[in-house]
Amino acid sequence: MFKYFSLIVLLTSVFIFSCKKDGDDISPSISISSPFNNQQLNGFDTLIVRGTITDNKNIKYVSVVLRNQNNINVLPIVSFEPNSPSFNLNTAYFFNDIHMPSGEYHFKISASDGENITNKFITIYYGEVAKERTGVFFYDNNGSSTSIYSLTGTNATLFKTLPGDFIGGAANSFNQQLLSVGSLSGNLTAVDVTFGDVLWEINNSSSSTPFFMHTFFNSKEIYVSLRNGEIRAYDGNGNPKFLAQAQPSFYGEEGLIHTNLFFSEQKAIGNNDRRLVLYWTASGALVQQITLFEDVLGLYSLNTNKIVLLANDKSTGNAKIQIYDIQANAKSTPFSLAASPIDDVEEISSGVYLIAQNGNLVLVNANSFSTLPYLSGVNATKIKYEVFANELYVINGNTITVYDFSSKTIKGTYSHTSTVLDLVFLFNK
Repeated sequence: MFKYFSLIVLLTSVFIFSCKKDGDDISPSISISSPFNNQQLNGFDTLIVRGTITDNKNIKYVSVVLRNQNNINVLPIVSFEPNSPSFNLNTAYFFNDIHMPSGEYHFKISASDGENITNKFITIYYGEVAKERTGVFFYDNNGSSTSIYSLTGTNATLFKTLPGDFIGGAANSFNQQLLSVGSLSGNLTAVDVTFGDVLWEINNSSSSTPFFMHTFFNSKEIYVSLRNGEIRAYDGNGNPKFLAQAQPSFYGEEGLIHTNLFFSEQKAIGNNDRRLVLYWTASGALVQQITLFEDVLGLYSLNTNKIVLLANDKSTGNAKIQIYDIQANAKSTPFSLAASPIDDVEEISSGVYLIAQNGNLVLVNANSFSTLPYLSGVNATKIKYEVFANELYVINGNTITVYDFSSKTIKGTYSHTSTVLDLVFLFNK
């Protein structure tokens, strides 16, 4: 019996040894000549990835992918199935994501022979595509339809006409869309900037009262306030991204996203009571609120804990600047503005604002607690500042005047056939 047992053990050992001998414990070898380590690449570059991959058996799979510093793929995987002992890698890799930020990345080149995998990593440095303005668009309305025009120099071309009224527009440069929002009859509509097609819509459900009350755009999302008190945000595909409820019998007006908070100026239905209400952006849950004695025209981030409110006093109608302290949930008035209402306001830089007031334009500096006359007698109904071209667009009824902001010289004037209601800038990303 012992002899039989010993024979079985011997045969089993031979079989296991033979299996090991037939197995493959040699990994593929990868040699890459392009890109080289620490190579600099820029937006829209095309890189030829070159190298040689060998193995003692057949190479089953090869892949090339670019990853960020968190080891997340940022561009598509390019893959091959050579099924041979040697493979000459020679493939174009396209840096075609216009939104990819500058920074350090690494290529991961992988090869497998079915049993063993070899990974090779090559670090590169990437320079993102520069942000550029690609269009200027403005809106008008004849009561039953809203028209969007493209403005080039002193000439305008009709881009798209949409049914319904109009309360505000926006340009979603990330998704290359123009947005139009109505009130009593107009929908929230997203239009493709290349072909003019309607990409998605949120229907206006109004019967006799306004449905949408206010709108503003932040980064990649359009925010709309509804008369029923809901405050909603939609992404570039029309998907809901945020929902909050205004205080009972209030609706939202001006808004601001600041760190992880959403700030909402809210007005009561039927009277002029107002509040500033804060919500968590992640959940839409209420954080805190404070009573306002002003009609806010602009909310702006000053620092982590402070927000600037540019507003008109509810009682006098005169312009006011206030600083809201988030931690203390309190407002202060650091200095006074001229005693007349603000018609419109634009942020020029952090803490510096341009206000249209009494026919003039005035610079308001919340950093130095000061004001400075900018332009007189322009009678602006709306102002828009474009930082990349350093241009100021002043709208007075049906006339758009473009200024070089630094020199205040006029670069062009366009007169439209009807009142210009809003103007937006489109960028390449």
